[in-house]
Amino acid sequence: MNRLPKHVTLKHLTAFVAVAQESSFTHAAKRLFQTQSSVTGLVRQLEEALATQLFARTSRRVLLTAAGEEFLPRVMRLLADFDGAIEDVVRFGALERGRVGVAAAPSAITQIIAPAAAAYAAQYPGVRLYLGDDNSGRIQRKVAAREVDFGLTSRWADAPGLQFDALLEDRFGVLYREDDASLRAARDGTMRWSELAGHKLVGVVDETGIMALLRARADLPIEAAAPFYEASSTTSQAALVKAGLGVALLPALAAQRVLEPGLAYALLARPTVLRTVCIIRHKEYPLSPAAEALIAAIRDYLRTAELPAGCKRVAGGRQKS
Repeated sequence: MNRLPKHVTLKHLTAFVAVAQESSFTHAAKRLFQTQSSVTGLVRQLEEALATQLFARTSRRVLLTAAGEEFLPRVMRLLADFDGAIEDVVRFGALERGRVGVAAAPSAITQIIAPAAAAYAAQYPGVRLYLGDDNSGRIQRKVAAREVDFGLTSRWADAPGLQFDALLEDRFGVLYREDDASLRAARDGTMRWSELAGHKLVGVVDETGIMALLRARADLPIEAAAPFYEASSTTSQAALVKAGLGVALLPALAAQRVLEPGLAYALLARPTVLRTVCIIRHKEYPLSPAAEALIAAIRDYLRTAELPAGCKRVAGGRQKS
């Protein structure tokens, strides 16, 4: 079609539907809270724009022409779709509907997001949540590609397009078998690095924030950056430690998630190693109201949550990227 009618608005289409359903300009005007002359004028403008007569007017009734009968159901569908679209956007902004996707470290999901999401879901029952656990490297890539709304983990690498908002400081310790007589924590509950001499280390894959931190510290024993065994996750690390293959260096939050009968955990004394757990978001794209509300719920939960020893809340701050 080479020529499209100009100046056809929702007002014209709404007036057309009202007149068609009421078979009367007078009744249609009352329904629309307009004057009869304004409704008549809108229908006339629509017919002129379409170059087609839509109504056959008699002294008693207003009837649809063949063109009008064909046009009516399509206009009604269009108006219904428009109303639905407007309603959906309004509900989206009012947090009555929507979807939030989060990629996070497993410990962050277990210890932070899941309990915070319980209160969030009660307040916003119409918002769907997607939570995916992953390592730090892949989480950063997912946020950068906008596959998720935000991430929650420690920094893996510099990323100019991402914003890192500090949430927690998480101190490293050692996960070991409880019955290992060669390892004993001091009275203050910490363990010296020298105690680990002679024990094989169980590490995790390269793209975790854990390994990135350990390899960045030149003041740590060389074994910390080059573990003898390597696992794909902290859960696998804990399984290898429990089987007696060695010990694992883990932040307190991650250790809390995998700690089970037969395993023990002690924070490491100086030199101390801290990871900063951050909310990671894209710099160029604003978060949806639903995503912002979930972050607020996470911060609210952390204000009163009982955190494991070695974890400390950060009042709020942005890490340099």
